[in-house]
Amino acid sequence: MIRVDPTVSTLNTREYFSTKETKTASKGLVISSGACCYGCVVDLPAFANPTNPTDRLTNDRTDFIYNVGKGKTVTGTLTKIEPDATETEYIITDNTYGLFFPTSTLKQFFWGFILDWYKVYNTLGFGRYKFNVTVENAASNVVLSEDSPCFRLLPYTCDNAHRTVKISTKQRGYFEGGLDYTNLFYDLEGKTATFWPQEIRLWGRFYRNNRRLTVDNIVSKDRGQEQVQTQSVRLFNLLLDTIQPNISDRVLDDLLQAPEVYINDYNYNNETVGENERVTLTNFNEPIITTLSKDEYYTIELEEYFQNNVHRYR
Repeated sequence: MIRVDPTVSTLNTREYFSTKETKTASKGLVISSGACCYGCVVDLPAFANPTNPTDRLTNDRTDFIYNVGKGKTVTGTLTKIEPDATETEYIITDNTYGLFFPTSTLKQFFWGFILDWYKVYNTLGFGRYKFNVTVENAASNVVLSEDSPCFRLLPYTCDNAHRTVKISTKQRGYFEGGLDYTNLFYDLEGKTATFWPQEIRLWGRFYRNNRRLTVDNIVSKDRGQEQVQTQSVRLFNLLLDTIQPNISDRVLDDLLQAPEVYINDYNYNNETVGENERVTLTNFNEPIITTLSKDEYYTIELEEYFQNNVHRYR
């Protein structure tokens, strides 16, 4: 597919760093440090708002969390990529570029980092970046090394954010055979948190689709329909454009199954949803896949979380 839209930023993306489970790395799983990522096409967009650093709608974050196991050493590295391809590495040791949680800070054997793109801009400036997580065992052997895709950090503007959606969650609970988010207890910006904050910005659209009407009636003696209760529930669609399989795995199998899910739409012409619309996943269709591309197109169905529009007569 060829898309031509000269009024829109060229920072389209087709990849997202999605692997969150801990595993023993083999040669086939390790990505060479010189590459941005396996199969990347273009950069992921990331935004920072220089005039309002505390606005969560216009400042992005990227989260990383691992259960590394006993006796492991974790190194997180933020790399800035200059236009001439020169790379400068910054080892994560504190909160300079985000919120740093050394091993066993969140809970036993867990390592985490929330990359704050405003802090990156404020310290290193706008530009291209990538992130690497490397895990070594007690013998200093690398058992896991994962690179993120490249990010293009830009100032937030309506033009740059057009055609994007941002999913934010408060993840709790656990996945059988996957990551266990229970019993997290840590300081998050001055407040005690017991959840893991997730965030992802994707190309797509989020909009109100329809309403579901439920009517409960009883039949009167004269065979009439007497109202007991009616309820209308707003329904939404989330369209994800040219999404990679590893992105859909993260979105469908983790983020959208969180107990708290909030979605914001940044398209020019979308006026059907509010800010931080809280929703619940109800269904997703099989992806549309073309033979000439590994990209997938998803339509995800959601409904409003607060379903309090109820009328009762009896």
